[in-house]
Amino acid sequence: MTKIFSRFLPSFFVSIALAVLFAIQCNAQRPLGSFTARENDRQRTGIGHFAHSEKDSIDPNSVPKGYFTWTLDERFGSVRPQRPDTLSYLFQNVNNTDGLHGEYNFTGSLGAPRTARIYNGRGDFMMGSQFVFERPYNWFLVPTDRFVFTNTKSPVARLDYHSSGSKTDGDDHFVARFSTNINKRAGIGFNVDYAYARGYYKNQNHSSIDGSIYGYYRGDQYQAHGYYETGYIKNVENGGLQDERYITNPNFFPTRYGASDMPVRLEGVRNTVSIDRAFFTHRLSAGYVQYLDSAGREVHRAVQTRAGKADTDSAALKQLQTLSQDSTLVRRFVPVASLIHTLRAESNYRNFTSRKKLDDFFANFFTNGDAAADSTHYLSVQNTLALEMNEGFKKWVKTGMRLFAKHEFARFTLPDVDLHQKATIFNYFTVGAQLLRENAHTLRYNVLGEMRTTGKDWGEFNVEGNIGLHFRMAQDTLALVAGGFVRNESPAFYYNHYHGRNAWWDKDLNHVFRARIEGTLSYRATSLSVGVESMQNYAYFRETQSTDATTPTLAKMKYGVNVDQYTDNIQIASATFANRWAWGPLHWDNQLTLQKSSNESVLPVPVFTGWTNLYLQFKIAHVLATQLGADVRYFTAYYAPTYSPIIGQYAVQDATYRTKLGNYPWINAYVNFKLKGVRFYLAYTHVNSSEGRSFLVPHYPTNQRLLHFGISWTFFN
Repeated sequence: MTKIFSRFLPSFFVSIALAVLFAIQCNAQRPLGSFTARENDRQRTGIGHFAHSEKDSIDPNSVPKGYFTWTLDERFGSVRPQRPDTLSYLFQNVNNTDGLHGEYNFTGSLGAPRTARIYNGRGDFMMGSQFVFERPYNWFLVPTDRFVFTNTKSPVARLDYHSSGSKTDGDDHFVARFSTNINKRAGIGFNVDYAYARGYYKNQNHSSIDGSIYGYYRGDQYQAHGYYETGYIKNVENGGLQDERYITNPNFFPTRYGASDMPVRLEGVRNTVSIDRAFFTHRLSAGYVQYLDSAGREVHRAVQTRAGKADTDSAALKQLQTLSQDSTLVRRFVPVASLIHTLRAESNYRNFTSRKKLDDFFANFFTNGDAAADSTHYLSVQNTLALEMNEGFKKWVKTGMRLFAKHEFARFTLPDVDLHQKATIFNYFTVGAQLLRENAHTLRYNVLGEMRTTGKDWGEFNVEGNIGLHFRMAQDTLALVAGGFVRNESPAFYYNHYHGRNAWWDKDLNHVFRARIEGTLSYRATSLSVGVESMQNYAYFRETQSTDATTPTLAKMKYGVNVDQYTDNIQIASATFANRWAWGPLHWDNQLTLQKSSNESVLPVPVFTGWTNLYLQFKIAHVLATQLGADVRYFTAYYAPTYSPIIGQYAVQDATYRTKLGNYPWINAYVNFKLKGVRFYLAYTHVNSSEGRSFLVPHYPTNQRLLHFGISWTFFN
């Protein structure tokens, strides 16, 4: 403990000193908000059911005039405004691999593979990437629809740093982001993200590095956005403990083991994932220019031609010149119709390597040799062409409409029995349509239907939609949103085919039919969400365990993994209540979820998952905003999915040797500061670790008590 404090306290006081100096010169430099939107950040910045209330104010000193952020619809490139992240609320949880509210299971290290404990319609294959190996790392990887673009009048840079533990077992996470405008309509930026976890337990280190560069142009008639991202993830595998009693009953052993001394199952084994993706979307619009007075009344309209010129006669040009110089008028371009093209390309690799045969761990061997060097490559190029009639270009046009066609080229490579790489190629052609109303104050809706018309998966379809009612009440909005989908789609390629040294299958799985309906009622900082889903032909990974020992033990257990498909129906229902209460300086936040699966052996979920956060909010010396409190994460016992290092995926436990996890609280204490937009925190996680049941994944203990430190510092001129 002394070593931990000796490492962090100097850095902490230095950071406070730097923050004070920064506040003194804040007239020259001001802080800004978020540049990216990971899952944790997404919930903090106003997206999702459990975000902060509209009454949460954004410090005007933290967001300068002319600074905007937005994300894009992945299919059509539509702009979605993003609320800048300037709040200190839950900043101490942003770096947690188990999620902002502790809703993920993971193997222990920062950035390690994780899986959601709360089911919310996961497993969307048709609409997402078929490269399933990136999904356990969604803490680190940012999907296209959460990639944040920025518009700023001056160059902006943000540095984030998080650290915990010691030099031998701690972790570090560094993020650097930069953006600047080229002119009023165009901007560029880049992001660098590096995380390294040494591992609290033996053979558990993890490292990730990701870089991206982006640019955009937003004119009246022509808009374009694009980015390129490259990332590399390395996860060293230890296979879990040889005996869970090192944690649950340490007195059983004559010698007390430290975390770094506990024997584990694997050595010299690692999974690596490399990601390269490019995204580009642009649109050409036809429409007209409005000039509006202070009351919002139209005083003039100029039709835009294809070349982007206004009315060509001299009288009209003279009038437009006069109007453009009138500072009391607002100029607005109204698009009528748009032609949209979107390109998405990705080239991803996954490798599983071991330095020796490891006969004592793996149950199956499908190739010759003592070492494993499994490799697969996924190449995908998607082009979507859409024609859009924009909503609202006339008062009587209440609904927008899109017609689209998408072509996808997909190439998968896997080794054959001679370890030569063999490629499988698919071409998918999809057509669809969408009706939407997104700009209305009260009634908003979105309905989309699509179907694959060629290729192996001909007849796959997806129909999805949502409808929302929004009513202004007092100083906030009462929202009732209902949605759902009906889908018939093939499982991802790697559910049908996988070739590796210790796992090998070729299957012809049936299409998965899924139907879901859900709804959310929210007002201020309170929301209630319910959902029901029915599935047929559910496909999932299942781990197999076997042993020759008379008395089965983890040290003698051998593991394999395969794919199963449950042909009957499975139903899963859930309800989530989330709220934030405040009585003066005392604040109490809650997120409580009830769920029930009709078949726990195929789709296991905990009946109850809860998160509660109690803290005091006040200011020190009238300038240092402070939050002092603790949060608790808890879920009822259930047969949690296990982690299979063979494929780097979570799988259902073997029915013969399965074990329940849960019914144990994780308690974190923290103090969170904000000074003129500089945010920093100290957090002491898992303060109750001596209780001894700290498993989120079978055989993989969570970290014991750790002191965490983090700071976010943003600059602009």
